[in-house]
Amino acid sequence: MFKRNILREGGMVREAHAGDALSANLVPTNFNAEADATLTVAQIAGGKICQGLTLTSDVVYTLPTAILLAAALEGMNTGDAFSFIVNNSQAAAFDVVIAVGVGITAIGTNNSLSVAPQSSRIFTVIMTDDTDGAETFDLY
Repeated sequence: MFKRNILREGGMVREAHAGDALSANLVPTNFNAEADATLTVAQIAGGKICQGLTLTSDVVYTLPTAILLAAALEGMNTGDAFSFIVNNSQAAAFDVVIAVGVGITAIGTNNSLSVAPQSSRIFTVIMTDDTDGAETFDLY
């Protein structure tokens, strides 16, 4: 999920910083049931959440808590980020909704965190406080 990339620029080698790069090695997690769920860190780390069932109502996938994320994100500092994709490939009229876990704040007045049918959305999580035991994140 979060791994600080090594960049080579003009013969110089350095660690990547916020805004330097987007790397993806996706391992999709497929949901084929119509049930709300709490996502695990491992599922988010795969980089892609897929709903393939034709739904009869919205489903809600809740992110892990900020403390659980931080424990799995060794080396992540304030301002560092990772992204994941949510794909709603079902054919009906119902959304996949991402809900924030404790210590995560959804940013933006129009940030509904919904993914409409037959569409995808990229979510970005940014660490806003890396104090041990008090870690927080923003979700865009």
